[in-house]
Amino acid sequence: MAAEEKDTKKEEAPQPPKKKKGLLIGIIAVVLIGLGVGGFLFMKKSSAPHGEAAAEAEEPAAEGGHGDAKTPAAGSIFSLEPFIVNLQDNSGTRYLKLTVNLELPPNSSTSELINQAPQIRDSLIILLSSKSYSDIGTVEGKYQMRDEIISRVNQFLTKTKVKTAFFTEFVIQ
Repeated sequence: MAAEEKDTKKEEAPQPPKKKKGLLIGIIAVVLIGLGVGGFLFMKKSSAPHGEAAAEAEEPAAEGGHGDAKTPAAGSIFSLEPFIVNLQDNSGTRYLKLTVNLELPPNSSTSELINQAPQIRDSLIILLSSKSYSDIGTVEGKYQMRDEIISRVNQFLTKTKVKTAFFTEFVIQ
């Protein structure tokens, strides 16, 4: 008889429809996502220094909506073809694959770099193949090599000078 009472109690308890349960879960998920995004944007905005935010807000209004009168012009970027050279190592054969982008001053022409490209590539291949892993395996070694590349490239240029070099690919194997 006790078993019959349990069965009737189970049948008497109303069960919520599954559609309402899914809708409720969906609404809760949307609210949680909205709160997460809102919290992120609030934290991002409040973490910016007030001086920078005020300067950014005032600059377009001060310049009549253009805002780029005070921004220094970016220089042009000249991409060299990737270099693949053998490194000088006694421990075995090591290769360096390096892609370099050169930054020129604003309003500079890349025509001189294009005309001197074979000489520049030759000079850089000689420079890179003279390096060993221990020379360029550290951050300091990479900075030194960047300075040497800038110096070598600028030897071939008369109208303009390279401001800096960017390594966009650097693989040693």
